[in-house]
Amino acid sequence: MTIRHAWVQVAATVRTASARRAPRPSSTLFLAAGVLAMGALSSCAGLTQEAVATDQSRFWEGMGEGSHTLGVSSGWGIFNAKVALEDKSGSPELGSGTDYTKLQPIGGGAAKYNYFLTDNFALGGIVEFRSFKADPVEPLASKISPDEYTSIHYLFSTRYYTDPLQANPRMKLFGGIDLGYIDGISLDATVQYSPSFQERVTLEGDEYWTLGFVGGASFWLADSLSLELGAFWEVALDSTDDDLVLNIPQGGGGTDANTVSGKVTPEGVIFFLGLTYFL
Repeated sequence: MTIRHAWVQVAATVRTASARRAPRPSSTLFLAAGVLAMGALSSCAGLTQEAVATDQSRFWEGMGEGSHTLGVSSGWGIFNAKVALEDKSGSPELGSGTDYTKLQPIGGGAAKYNYFLTDNFALGGIVEFRSFKADPVEPLASKISPDEYTSIHYLFSTRYYTDPLQANPRMKLFGGIDLGYIDGISLDATVQYSPSFQERVTLEGDEYWTLGFVGGASFWLADSLSLELGAFWEVALDSTDDDLVLNIPQGGGGTDANTVSGKVTPEGVIFFLGLTYFL
């Protein structure tokens, strides 16, 4: 072997050994990088979930056992009333009769207070103002056209609120029963006996009680504030009563005073929208 060939062989050996020792990219490094990236993503997701949970924990934090709430609301009603008149003087021109009238809503509003005995159940009180205009009725032979009238309702309320809904933690459903007391109504009306003769009368109805069934939803708006919307169906447990004196025109141009017993029994549904503040 010549010296030149010997050097060539040595150089080839050195190159082979160097090639074996040269570092190559390792799959282990890629795997480690992937694990670190997944860990970072999991950490970010955990922080996001924790932030969401922390944010959701603010919902309804002022509403629970021992808390107080104040609220206001207004709405629109679909109400009817049964009007029954009965002659107490034995006049054949009057007799007795019953008719139904639609009560057209004019306006109204309510102030509310609740105290929570538990996280979900509350007792409270409501003071409510209502204004209606009744359609004309004819329980007797003559048409009676009532004026606009107002009434004040004092309600003892019970409310049950669900836990926040899983699909929407800002939202709760509620239901309850209201017992109402009305200390009376004053209703003016025009009695049209004939095209040329009419009379103004006033029904001073006495106190009566109502029972209402309530349902709706409450939406968390901001700290200590929620929006409520719902409806309640209310029935009168008794009527508001009064005796009227109707001066029936006579053929000779005079009038004949007749006492008539009047009973008014309202019933209907009110849809409401309101705001509630947690103290």
